[in-house]
Amino acid sequence: MNAPAPLPHFQLSLVLEASPATVYAALTRPEGLRGWWTEDCDADTDVGGMLRFRFGENHKAMRIEKLEAGREVQWLCTEAAIVSHGLKDPAEWVGTRMLFRLQPEGQGRTRLDFQHLGLTSALECYALCQNGWNYFLNSLRQYVTTGSGTPHAMATECSGH
Repeated sequence: MNAPAPLPHFQLSLVLEASPATVYAALTRPEGLRGWWTEDCDADTDVGGMLRFRFGENHKAMRIEKLEAGREVQWLCTEAAIVSHGLKDPAEWVGTRMLFRLQPEGQGRTRLDFQHLGLTSALECYALCQNGWNYFLNSLRQYVTTGSGTPHAMATECSGH
């Protein structure tokens, strides 16, 4: 009997109560990334630059692959260590891509189509990462709407992603 085919990569679409320029800034500026994903990060702002995100003992490094102002952001994961959850391969994210596509959605609103290419149900971390993305993309929604998200805090360990 064959194993079931893995689900397609993780994807989520949201309509955000903020302009594409505001959402783009949250995805590309160090203060934006610290405001919704993790307070403990170092972020370049140019294509080819590196983003380093730390979540307690877990960390990820991304190379910025594409920046199209107000429209699209792409990252490639070049390093990962999801060590606090006992995964057999804490580097499962390496080689996966994050795509954030933005479209105006009426006055002052943005449709965000997010895809994490390579994050499939075949990966051991899938459920953990799916929960993490749902949490942090909601944090992004809060951040671009109110100026305050719920990022991973430097001094505490939260949902781990």
